Amino acid sequence: MPTLSICIPTYNRSHYLAELLDSIIAQDMPEIEVVVSDDGSPDDTAALARRYGERIARFTFLHQPVNIGVDRNIRAVTEAATGDYIWLIGDDDRLEPGGARRVMDAIERWPGVVGLTLGVVDYDVTLRHVTGLRVMPRTQMIEGAAAVFSRTADLLGYISGTVVDRRKWNVASADPSARAMKNLYSPVYILGRAVGADGGWGIVNEPCIGFRSGNDQLKRRVGWLERLKIDVRAYDEIADLLFAGDCIAHRAMCKRVFDTHILARIVNARTGGEDSGERLDAAIYLIGRYAAMPRLWLLGLPMLFAPAAMLRAVRSAYKRMVGSSGTARARQFVSAESAAAATRVPLPHGSDPILRGAVRLQGQFH
Repeated sequence: MPTLSICIPTYNRSHYLAELLDSIIAQDMPEIEVVVSDDGSPDDTAALARRYGERIARFTFLHQPVNIGVDRNIRAVTEAATGDYIWLIGDDDRLEPGGARRVMDAIERWPGVVGLTLGVVDYDVTLRHVTGLRVMPRTQMIEGAAAVFSRTADLLGYISGTVVDRRKWNVASADPSARAMKNLYSPVYILGRAVGADGGWGIVNEPCIGFRSGNDQLKRRVGWLERLKIDVRAYDEIADLLFAGDCIAHRAMCKRVFDTHILARIVNARTGGEDSGERLDAAIYLIGRYAAMPRLWLLGLPMLFAPAAMLRAVRSAYKRMVGSSGTARARQFVSAESAAAATRVPLPHGSDPILRGAVRLQGQFH
């Protein structure tokens, strides 16, 4: 039985899927199982899968005869896996060089760990240019859902950056409350059920997965405001279910989501020109949800109504001048690898995990 199963639910994106499968092959780890579930795609996904089945030693392909939806397709692909751990990856993302080895090393380092949150490199829509390095806690082990969600709730929403014990996942996903959830974030709730009150959860700060930004199909279909509402409703429902009796954990999770996920949605909409005519509706909705949260009044609402040009200028200055910004961290990430390649001296084990996890991205940052 393999230690790790990479599980890929996919629909109608064979050209992206090929990039992901190529990145898995490049890891040169034939012991890893790959499971793909195609949700009734009308494109050439099935033919593509047959070709890659000849190149990947442990490969399983499921073809759903009709479209069964995101949640059921995720359930199908994870139920077909046989590894000790499953790594759910979106069909338009890719593994970073050495990413699978970092995951396997973490599993060996922390025997019995329930799951892992992985370091993420943000790219543009072409996956060629680095746009940022995801800000997250240092590499460490934490315990219990309250600690995990108060510190990484927004990161858990990016399912490609998460690895979880397959048996615990299957038990949690079979719970009626998980099966009844239809908010598109049911995997996040399942993770909370899997880790429970005292399960161990590892954070791997080193980059393991590359995220293709600018490819949110749901936002293109429903608009930025409805996309924001979907996120808010989903995270609120998860907090209510997981922490109904723990007001401290509930409040900490909601604060984490607002400070990262919700504010980022607002800034991206305003600076990207997506918010025309909807700012007042957004403000009314957010006040109804977060009126008791000071940062709504200090940051959220001012960002909604500030001139877009001013926001773009502030964002640009922040990226250039603040060392902790994702852009600055990405610059450090690329520079460190360039220096290491030039001297041919490995970076020391005790150095910053961002630098130790650097991959060959010279010339890609802009």
